[in-house]
Amino acid sequence: MQSHNVFHQGMALKAVAVFTLVQIVLVFLLGYTPYPDSNGYIALAEAANAAGEPYPVAADMNALAFLWNVGAITMTQLSLTLFGSVTPLLVLYALMKGATAFCFYLLVKELADAKTAAVALVLYLFYPANYGEATSLLSELPFLFFAMAACLVAVRRYALLAGVLLAVANWFRPMGLVFIVALIACFLILYGKAVSGKRQVSLFLRKTAGLVAGFALMASVIGGVNYVRTGRFFYQAATGWMALMQYSWDHDSDTVPDRDFFEGGDPNVLSEAHHYDVLQKDSAWCSHFGVWLCHNTGEYLRQMPEKLVRTYISDNTTFCAFLPESEKNEQMYERLSMETLSREFPHYSTVQWLTVVNLLYYYLLLVGAAVGLVRCLHLRRYALVALAAGVIITGTAVLLIFGHGETRFHIPFMPFFILLCAHCTRKAG
Repeated sequence: MQSHNVFHQGMALKAVAVFTLVQIVLVFLLGYTPYPDSNGYIALAEAANAAGEPYPVAADMNALAFLWNVGAITMTQLSLTLFGSVTPLLVLYALMKGATAFCFYLLVKELADAKTAAVALVLYLFYPANYGEATSLLSELPFLFFAMAACLVAVRRYALLAGVLLAVANWFRPMGLVFIVALIACFLILYGKAVSGKRQVSLFLRKTAGLVAGFALMASVIGGVNYVRTGRFFYQAATGWMALMQYSWDHDSDTVPDRDFFEGGDPNVLSEAHHYDVLQKDSAWCSHFGVWLCHNTGEYLRQMPEKLVRTYISDNTTFCAFLPESEKNEQMYERLSMETLSREFPHYSTVQWLTVVNLLYYYLLLVGAAVGLVRCLHLRRYALVALAAGVIITGTAVLLIFGHGETRFHIPFMPFFILLCAHCTRKAG
């Protein structure tokens, strides 16, 4: 049995190595993909380099409209400083993509078995949307690398290290709480059964405390360094309240009566903004959203289904990497949008056909995950279900309650859909 497992792991390593090599080749073949957020990271990194400080520059704290994904911008700045180019960082992200795949395989092997892990890895490696993602600086890729590594070491009982890794992931993209909740649910299944005696309950409490302590420790280090530099403590991006206020206001079916509640008639305009630093602005947007919510609770709830649809309706974002250079511009999302694909059917370009193939694969994964969830429950793999469903449900809830709908926001959840989908062919018992 041991040699059988080693065989599977050796094959997995070879498959992941090929997958990683393809990612690196695509970086050089396709070049940099100028997503708006990715371009924004470069602009802020260049400005910080010109000032001779890490992002955010202390002197610019009042000028910044919001605090963006600090880790992603810092890594961009480091690449520009050391190499004068973002290409080395893209290569690093390609390596992270491969490492994420292998961590995913090992995670499934820990929570299920070698056969299921092999199936999950094959599904992951053949998932078309996984290709070309490393051609941009978007924060989902490095976030998922550290989050997946955290899940793996957590189920291998290194909870403190898992918390540290999640804080680093959170530095790239503020979604670390989602994985903390899911891992605690997983710990509850693995260690929390009171019927197993006090020792099991004690182990659950220690693992949970270790996870939270690791996160708090690393967040304190990141925040402490920023406090020394800027005089303000922060360890993650602060864009949520602004984005939520803007989305809620823009999609409000009737904003006219609400204009009287805000100075200037628009909650997205902050009076005396030049006196606020970037964190005070975030607090002001939070306050404005609270005012709007008090008078528009029904509208807020009505917007949630649309957010859900926007998050999961398509899976087209990464295919912008395959567009010809002439089409890589601010309108490139539109070229592969569901509206464009519907309107131009069946007269598609090669990239559009590739996008449609991926959409079919993506929808099959979602259906397969639902079937696999039932199989997991029949197989009594409750810890696996707690982790996968915990990430998906908690992550989706965070987006609906505190965020706005955008298709690439589901990217960090996809390995967990695949994890469940890998159980489709498994028989109960």
